[in-house]
Amino acid sequence: MVEVVDTAIAQLADAGFDLAHAFDTHAAAREPGWERLAQAPRHGIVLGNTRALWPHFVAAMRDRELAADPDPLERYLERTIDAVVPGAVVYYSHRRYDGAFLPFQRLAIATGLGARAPSQLVIHPIYGPWFALRAVIAVDGTPPAARAPIAQPCTCTAACDRALTTALEAPEPASWRAWLAVRDACTLRAWRYGEEQAAYHGTKVWVPPEGGGP
Repeated sequence: MVEVVDTAIAQLADAGFDLAHAFDTHAAAREPGWERLAQAPRHGIVLGNTRALWPHFVAAMRDRELAADPDPLERYLERTIDAVVPGAVVYYSHRRYDGAFLPFQRLAIATGLGARAPSQLVIHPIYGPWFALRAVIAVDGTPPAARAPIAQPCTCTAACDRALTTALEAPEPASWRAWLAVRDACTLRAWRYGEEQAAYHGTKVWVPPEGGGP
């Protein structure tokens, strides 16, 4: 089973979903909002992506059917998971369950993937705030060893406070730029998204990059 999980993680990374964080689903079921994991297989994976997603998504968008979908990134994610781990128990961050979104940030913090900063962003020790949580996958197998919450891996500055204040007051639809500025204020910038990726995540408007798209 370990080999199967490792192979699945490698295939997901090859599709651009390069952040895979293993955890014990039954231990995580103690977290408010995640009680449903008590009935899931024990080996959990928090799946996400960094900037590594972008070239894979751009290539996938040459598929006219995908490009015509109102939510192409979500469909690309679902297609990828269905192909790699068919029949697995999957919970998506973009779907509502019993009328509400699942608290993915809470799970990421509880399982040691990242720590919450005063900005309320989850900060990864390597990727900083430059990642997105996409899904939880639960498969049969021995549960991973318990992971304790981690300390905040960055030091917030006055620039972080100013950016957060501006973001909280920013009107729609331009507020995504203000929240991007909150991320930009973080000292962990090595994995910053490119401008096209940042704009797509902020607006959900697909603008084909030069030489890419359908």
